[in-house]
Amino acid sequence: MKKETIPVFDHAWQIIANPNALSNSCYKHWEEIACKLDELQLDYQFYITEDAESGKKLAGDLCRQGHRYLMAMGGDGTLNQIVDGIMSSGVPPREVYLAVLPLGTGNDWCRTHHYPRPYLESIPIFMRGQFLLHDIGLVECLENGQVVSRHHFINIAGFGFDAAIIHKTAHTKSRINLKAVYLLTLLKVLFSHKAQRVRMQTEKETIEESLFSIAVGNCRYNGNGMMQVPMADPTDGLFHIMRLRKISVFKVLKNIKNLYGGHLEHLPEIAYTSASEILLSSDTPLLGEIEGDPLPTSEYRIRMLPAALNLLTGL
Repeated sequence: MKKETIPVFDHAWQIIANPNALSNSCYKHWEEIACKLDELQLDYQFYITEDAESGKKLAGDLCRQGHRYLMAMGGDGTLNQIVDGIMSSGVPPREVYLAVLPLGTGNDWCRTHHYPRPYLESIPIFMRGQFLLHDIGLVECLENGQVVSRHHFINIAGFGFDAAIIHKTAHTKSRINLKAVYLLTLLKVLFSHKAQRVRMQTEKETIEESLFSIAVGNCRYNGNGMMQVPMADPTDGLFHIMRLRKISVFKVLKNIKNLYGGHLEHLPEIAYTSASEILLSSDTPLLGEIEGDPLPTSEYRIRMLPAALNLLTGL
């Protein structure tokens, strides 16, 4: 894994913050972070986004204005929207350096990159300034073979069960306890979601089978620490894919601990593979999501963009 060390204090940083991170307590934490950054005499400009989509637009606008050093302050959704904005900006993404100050409830991307849980302890990682060229995923939503929308992702794209949870929570999100809302919805969907017939085509194989869930991983964690794709590597140019076939509710509940530990390989319902391009389709509506944002229901083409963007890492 090749890393580049840059002198972070030689550059002006554009910090994009999501005020809804950590259940709307971002402002309080920002005061502590600002004091630390001022103490370090970092050159920065601070921006507050109104919502996820405005974060994407802001990141793209900053890149087009000539800025190349950005920082995401928020959770996985904030980070992914900024990545999407950079990748969609028209600016060569390898010119851009993106640092992260994790302030979300899950911070799943940061788990792969060994960020510490207390957010202030991420500042020493920033000061070290070690960046790697990170793979980025691209989901293209297709209708009648034509691309109707494009969505970049940095971590994991989920289809089937995972996406059904997100489609439900997207309309019931609470600023009081997002984790509780997610877990409650997970249990509800677990008892109602059914496996469906899915066709999955890659450069290696074509598979058609009844699937409960599909995780297409660039990194390892999602769902607040679940490790569905423990072998994922964000620098190997490949997606690592977990397919979960039809499975009983009892068996899912029995293996929750193994899901968080990344030890599911013993289950006959689980299959792993890797690919750089995937086409997913079904005769019935197939739900998709990336980083907690629902995707339009469609046929999906998922393509790998290898070594696409410079990301700050704690590895």
